[in-house]
Amino acid sequence: MYHLYTTIEISASPNTVREKFLDFSQLPTYHPNGFFKSIKTAVPDKAFEPGVKLHNVLEGMTIEPTLIENSATCFRWGGTGLLGTFSGEHIFRFEPSTKTQGGTTFVHEEKFTGLLSFIMGHNPVARGIGLRDSTQKGFERYNRDLKVWCEKL
Repeated sequence: MYHLYTTIEISASPNTVREKFLDFSQLPTYHPNGFFKSIKTAVPDKAFEPGVKLHNVLEGMTIEPTLIENSATCFRWGGTGLLGTFSGEHIFRFEPSTKTQGGTTFVHEEKFTGLLSFIMGHNPVARGIGLRDSTQKGFERYNRDLKVWCEKL
């Protein structure tokens, strides 16, 4: 398994961060040139409940994972692509901050498995492809944009 892990401190409560995060219609407003273009249910107006299929447009690709969890502390989806040779579990967590009083530690991560998951590692082939670095930068850009959006007065 290969793991990408990012965090950012946000000066807003976990409830506020989660509420703003879940307002996916606002993605173009606060993350206009970002990694995530849209996050929707595959069936319009379907609730974001575990088991529902999503239709997510990302920088350079469209995926249709299954929502695994939508709780007060976590939003998580998973899916398999490329004929089952590459799988991922994408996780967003909203944790009470131990650094920022009343704030949130926003955790944004992905766990990659499958035959081709090595392209998300630190090996020479993976470094040559550059997918890990570009994905990490995309996560970090999203985190910064969400922070600004949540901290706006």
